Amino acid sequence: MTETIVTEYLNSKILNDAVNGVREMKAPKHFLPEMLSKIIICSLDRSDDDKEHASTLIHSLRHEGLISGDNFMQAFLNVLDQCPKLEVDIPLVKSYLAQFAARAIIAELVNIAELAQPLETGTHFPLFLLCLQQTAKLRDREWLTDLFQQSKVNMQKMLPEIDQNKDRMLEILDGKGLGFLFPLLKLEKELLKQIKADPSPQAIYKWIKDNISPKLHTDKGFVNILMTSFLQYISHEMCLTEGDEQLDTPSKEQLDQEKQLLLAFKPVMQKFLHDHVDLQVSALYALQVHCSNSSFPKGMLLRYFVHFYDMEIIEEEAFLAWKEDISQEFPGKGKALFQVNQWLTWLETAEEEESDDDAD
Repeated sequence: MTETIVTEYLNSKILNDAVNGVREMKAPKHFLPEMLSKIIICSLDRSDDDKEHASTLIHSLRHEGLISGDNFMQAFLNVLDQCPKLEVDIPLVKSYLAQFAARAIIAELVNIAELAQPLETGTHFPLFLLCLQQTAKLRDREWLTDLFQQSKVNMQKMLPEIDQNKDRMLEILDGKGLGFLFPLLKLEKELLKQIKADPSPQAIYKWIKDNISPKLHTDKGFVNILMTSFLQYISHEMCLTEGDEQLDTPSKEQLDQEKQLLLAFKPVMQKFLHDHVDLQVSALYALQVHCSNSSFPKGMLLRYFVHFYDMEIIEEEAFLAWKEDISQEFPGKGKALFQVNQWLTWLETAEEEESDDDAD
């Protein structure tokens, strides 16, 4: 019955007749996934136009309340289980299924998280990536990036276990033309290289402007990577590495160099941090982690706090917000507070005295 309705619909393209035909079948709920599987399978060896029409029929059935997103996902997985048999006659069956999934995402029949769940740990790999490729092709990259970020899907978990690390993930995504989904990963990988190639503020700012969407310029992750890259570059130029005794006792020349490098990067930092207290707090957390990774060298954190304050990179409000914040997301907060608590108390007192003077 289903095959007859679908064949007639794909030949005539009269949607209402097909929807009414399904309605009149009065199929029991447990049969709906099988019915949808047949709609998909009937169109697989037909033209792309016919496959698109089959998707339109499925979405119309949902609109009419005759099927649900769960029914579609069950049908999708049913067809997937039949792939080894179907691939004998239709080698590109997984690519065609990816098109059905992409259209279902765009039509809000299912969401990305629902599609991802049964495909975790590389199940039917690279089907999930094919679905995202098709979605980007049918809509656009920016729309998909927003939707993917909202989904909270852990992309590393979508890969085979052997590939579940950041570098391999970026390599695979770039190979599939999906690197755009993780612009901050690209930044993390490339920014320090760019700074080492040309540390001038103009070159750094131009590279960021050319490679990172303006929407991300106020993202805490972006600021964290920006600050971490600057701090790593400064340590590299001062020839200080983890475990180096000089980390605790840098020479006067090294301290002067540290200050001069920070002054050189000041325009870029101010460009992205000015008037954004929340981003300034993120910058302080990046500094905290940088110091924590080096086992909190004596005086380093305090030195940077004073520089950031004197150079007007970080405002008083941000320092005090960092002090009061109880987030456990970043390691070393207790040790960090111990090192700068006295200075923060001075800052708070100075703030209060300034407020009193203003009131007078």
